[in-house]
Amino acid sequence: MRPVDDKLVKIQDEIRASFGWQIEDDITSARNLAEFCKNPQPKIEFKGNVEVIGANAPENYIPTEQCIVADGAIGAVSDFGLVKLLVSDGDGFPFIEKAINEKIPICLHAHGDNQNEWRRVLELTGKEYPLLLTHQTTENIANMSNPGGFTDGDRAVCIAFALGADSVSLVGFSTSEVGPWSGITDTKRK
Repeated sequence: MRPVDDKLVKIQDEIRASFGWQIEDDITSARNLAEFCKNPQPKIEFKGNVEVIGANAPENYIPTEQCIVADGAIGAVSDFGLVKLLVSDGDGFPFIEKAINEKIPICLHAHGDNQNEWRRVLELTGKEYPLLLTHQTTENIANMSNPGGFTDGDRAVCIAFALGADSVSLVGFSTSEVGPWSGITDTKRK
């Protein structure tokens, strides 16, 4: 999975610098995830439009076309028939357990500060669960990709395009408030 535009990866450095986070932490987490996880990778390809569902999605939302769900927003979804992928950094508990119970493939992401979270996801999914792995560094890490994006929602959009989507419809995205499906988060920082 390759980014559709290198600017989507470059912005990760700007965000990291803005918060004072260290790239070394991101690299360590990514390498550890790649080493620890040997799960099979799902084969996912998109054509046409893809819905991307974010943390401000309405409760009991029913997707109307193929979709990707951003982490805890899976808690808003009441029909999983069109859900093709969950994008998660592991902080969307307890909601992401719904995706695991439904056997929805997960794209698991390594941040510098989320090793406990991705380990929890791996413990719940087991070794045969289909997983894609992503990181936010410029390093080439075996069995991992950096499609761009920083939050689960914007990374889900980048992933949709990297997997072939022609267009994306956003459901439950807001730049002014943190959605109720964000899971465990620092609302002020987010």
